[in-house]
Amino acid sequence: MTPGALAEGRPEARGPRFRVVVETGPDARQEIPLEGTLLVGTQVEGGLRLSDPTVSRVHLELQARPEGVRVRDVGSRNGTWSLGVRIHEVTLAGEARFTLGKTTLLVMPEPTEEAAEPAPRTTFGRALGQSAAMQKLFGVLERTARSSFSVLLLGETGTGKELLAEAIHRASPRSNQPFVIVDCGAVVPSLIESELFGHAKGAFTGAHADRRGHLVQADGGTVFLDEVGELPLELQPKLLRVLESGTVRRVGDNAAKDVDVRVVAATHRDLKAEVAAGRFRADLYYRLAVVPVRVPALRERAEDIPLLARHLFQQAGQPDFPLTEELVQRLMGYDWPGNVRELRNFVHRVLAAGDAELPDTRPVSAVTAAEDLSGLTFKEAKERMVEAFTREYLTALLARCGNNISEVARTAGLARSHVHGLLNRYGLKAGD
Repeated sequence: MTPGALAEGRPEARGPRFRVVVETGPDARQEIPLEGTLLVGTQVEGGLRLSDPTVSRVHLELQARPEGVRVRDVGSRNGTWSLGVRIHEVTLAGEARFTLGKTTLLVMPEPTEEAAEPAPRTTFGRALGQSAAMQKLFGVLERTARSSFSVLLLGETGTGKELLAEAIHRASPRSNQPFVIVDCGAVVPSLIESELFGHAKGAFTGAHADRRGHLVQADGGTVFLDEVGELPLELQPKLLRVLESGTVRRVGDNAAKDVDVRVVAATHRDLKAEVAAGRFRADLYYRLAVVPVRVPALRERAEDIPLLARHLFQQAGQPDFPLTEELVQRLMGYDWPGNVRELRNFVHRVLAAGDAELPDTRPVSAVTAAEDLSGLTFKEAKERMVEAFTREYLTALLARCGNNISEVARTAGLARSHVHGLLNRYGLKAGD
C-alpha cells in the first residue's frame, strides 16, 4: 500500500504513484513522475530519456503497481543491476535503486498530501482540536503512525509540530523505544554533524570523550528533525546516506554502526521552493516527505481557540478562569501570528499581570495612514514609513516566535546581533 492509500484509510482513486530520480550519471538531478508505465533509454519517446552512452536506446520498462515498482529489462546491452545482481524482471517494494550503464536511478513513493476521514476524537497525543481541519489532520497522522514511512510536518512556527511528532511516535509500534528531538536550527552549524552522528574521542578540539549522536540514541525508535530546512547544505547528503543505508559513522571514526530509526521531520519553510533555489537537496526532500502533512495555523481553525484557551488556563493551574463571551470573541477575532505558542504566552500574561490586551494587528499602511506625510520630504516620509514597518514587523515577529530571539533571527534571515540592535533601537524587548 502506498503512503497515500495509508493516509486515506481506503483504496486510492488513482493508481500508485512514484517518482524516478537520476542520482548519478550524465543526467544527474533529472526526475520524472511514474504513474502507470514508463520507458527508460536514450531514444524513448514520452519516457525518461537519458544521454548516457552506456544506456541502450530502449533499456528498461518501469511499471507502478500496488505492491511496488516492476522493473523489466527489455534486452539492454549492458544490463540493469540492483545490489550487484543483474535484473531481468523483478518487482521492488518501497524505495528501489538500480544501475543501468553509468547511471543510477532511485524510485520512491511520490509525496502526496492525501485526505483522510475525520477521526472521532479531539486529541491526538497531547495535541488538541475539534475543528474539521484538526479532525482531518488527526486522521492522517493516526493512520500514518502505524507505518514506518517518513513524515514531513509543514506549518508555521508555534503550530504544535513537535507535539504532533511525539504523538506519531506514541501511536506507533516504536512507542516503547526512544523519541529523540534534534533542533536543526538551534545547533551551531559547525557542531551539528557531531550532534547528529556523534564523534570519537580526539576527533576535533574539545572532543575529550566518545559521544553517541542523536541518531544512535534514537536507535529502534523515532528521531524528530525539527526545522530540518535549516540543515546546512553540505550536511544533507551525509544525512541522506544514513537514512538510506541504515548505518552511522561517527566524526573521526571509520567504523559504521547499524541504526534503525523512523524519521519525522518538520519545517516552517517551503521546502519545494528551497529545492528549486538549490538550498535543499531534492533527494533528501523526497526521502523525508514520503507523507507530507500540512499543519494548519491557529487563525485557520479559530473554532479551536476556546478549547485551547481553557486547556492552557487549566495547565497553568486556573481551570476556573472566567472565559467570558466577550473575551472569547476577541480571541477568535485575533490573527495569532505566533499561533498556539502566542496563545500560551497570552494566558500566562493574563495570569501574571492581568493584561488581557491583544497586539494591534493592523497592517503598516493602516498604522501610517493616520499620519499626514504630505508635509515631509520624500526622504523623511520614507524614513517614517520604514520605521513604522520595522517596528510593526518586529512586534509581530516576536509574537509569532514566542519571543525567541534565535527564532526571530532565523525567520527574518538576520544575525542575532542585528536583531538585538533593532530591538534596542526601537525600544522593544523579547517579552514585551
